[in-house]
Amino acid sequence: MKASSRAVLISALLFPGLGHLALRPRRAVRGMLFLLPTAAAVLYLLSTMLHLLSQLQDELDAGKLALDPFAILDRVHASGIDNPATNLASAVLLVGWIGAVVDIIWLGKRTQG
Repeated sequence: MKASSRAVLISALLFPGLGHLALRPRRAVRGMLFLLPTAAAVLYLLSTMLHLLSQLQDELDAGKLALDPFAILDRVHASGIDNPATNLASAVLLVGWIGAVVDIIWLGKRTQG
């Protein structure tokens, strides 16, 4: 397997920016441009979801929330988790992931030709 193909798979399947690190050590800075914002977005989204999960678990334990999927879904929507900050983090995650894969493909073609 060529190094560029392996780098694409690493960025696509593991985490964006890691493929840049595997491709060439001098591409580390370029990889960090994808890795750091995406990691920050993932950490923010995980933190937000874990906080909401803790609240839902407390409400379920206290009997304030029924163990009904539709009631839980309504509570999640009412929590305000769908706000501009989470939408921005989701967009950063998506753009970072796709951008890293596209950039690795472009770098692979550029180094071959």
